[in-house]
Amino acid sequence: MNGAESIAEPVVALRELRFRWHAEGPDVLVLDRLEVQRGERLFIEGPSGSGKSTLLGLLAGVTVPRQGEVQVLGTRLEQLGGVARDHFRAHHIGFIFQLFNLIPYLSIIDNVTLPCRFSTRRRQRALARSLNLAAEARRV
Repeated sequence: MNGAESIAEPVVALRELRFRWHAEGPDVLVLDRLEVQRGERLFIEGPSGSGKSTLLGLLAGVTVPRQGEVQVLGTRLEQLGGVARDHFRAHHIGFIFQLFNLIPYLSIIDNVTLPCRFSTRRRQRALARSLNLAAEARRV
């Protein structure tokens, strides 16, 4: 590698991660290290109860670990308060819950574009990719 090249910061970095649902319960997720670089794609598989949804909840800031670091886009989510994690998620993370939290009186397109009403940044990014929000929702 020459001096002009640099190692890019990972989009996701987990370090010494430990999570448990109850203070006295066992750790249900243990990850020493995981890094995901920009453009890299992962497929997460495992049996029911193996921690897939728990991992996604941690990456989205819906839950916080008992121990360790959860860094997404350079931001340490475990150091943010609940409201700040909500704002971070609104601006940067698309998340569809396992138990569908769709608004029943909205169309699928309106449910997908709903976060753009809460985040100007998200709306601007969507409109930079497509002519309108509905077109971007269909593209995604």
